[in-house]
Amino acid sequence: MTNFDLIKNLVKRLKKFSWVILLVAVAFGGLFFFIARQSVTNYTAKSTVFPLNSSSDNTISTSAISNILGLADAPKSFSAEAAINIVELAASRSTREAVASASIPALKNKKIALLLVEEHNKYTGFMQNDPIKIPFDSADLINIATDMLEKTFSAKINKNGILELYYTNSNRDIVKEVSYAFVNKISEFYTNIKKEKAQVDFEFAVKKADSLKSILNVLDKKAIELDESTFFTNEELKRFRLPKINLENDKQTVQSQYYYAVNNREAAAYKLQKETPIIKILDKPEGSFIASSKSPKIYALAGILLGALIGAVLVGWKVISQYVGAELNKAIEKAQQPKAEPAAPPAA
Repeated sequence: MTNFDLIKNLVKRLKKFSWVILLVAVAFGGLFFFIARQSVTNYTAKSTVFPLNSSSDNTISTSAISNILGLADAPKSFSAEAAINIVELAASRSTREAVASASIPALKNKKIALLLVEEHNKYTGFMQNDPIKIPFDSADLINIATDMLEKTFSAKINKNGILELYYTNSNRDIVKEVSYAFVNKISEFYTNIKKEKAQVDFEFAVKKADSLKSILNVLDKKAIELDESTFFTNEELKRFRLPKINLENDKQTVQSQYYYAVNNREAAAYKLQKETPIIKILDKPEGSFIASSKSPKIYALAGILLGALIGAVLVGWKVISQYVGAELNKAIEKAQQPKAEPAAPPAA
């Protein structure tokens, strides 16, 4: 069978059994259409937040300009007090557990963990979610929701140093509330970090000032004792004059340090009182969400094309197998033929 015969027989067979190809194509198209209709429409909310960092002047640093222009990588941390990668914080298990444990007043005061499991169980069945049994233990429920949040939440820092948060769910209300919960938990963490740092600075400044004050009291007591012990002595003598001079120098040194410590204590107290949340929402997770779902038309068309291809292969397989068998037989017969002996060279 030549190549021409193969094509001729193949086209003839495809025309004869075209109804089989059409049937397979329609079956696959219907199957893919059903799969697309079974899919769940998910909504993704994008939240952008930025730090409220205080600055002593209104100038823009060179590094900030480089970050805005994309000439350098933007810092992953929002403040010097909280030297932690903000993306790692947002995606950390502790943050996800805190979000899963939060209650939503707008949704019957239910915990986010329970809302996520209930929404998940709304779409179970063929080509959908596997049902999740709600555990009696709240800790187990939070662990399940924490793992669910890991798959549907992401965070990144853009080149301008703004944190972008993305959360996806099939319920618009849950998308909104969970996004706000992530922003609040991240803000609470950074606020607590700044307050703890300010509290440590304040306590250190107080201890330092109290310590220097006690040293001054000791020096004053020594000065009084020295003055009383040298009342009837000649103060022009070095053995009586030098101790007083050294004591006075020590007191002046400690006193200058004490004044500096008092100023630091007042500054630390002011900083402790003025600490506020350092994260502000720029783009709120409200309004239009990014919807994603499987298109039934596209899936049906893909199913028809795939079904037509599979049907054509099934119908034409008989002709193809015959052609392959004939070619194999030819190759075997050719290999079994004896080789011709070479001709003898002519005599000289």
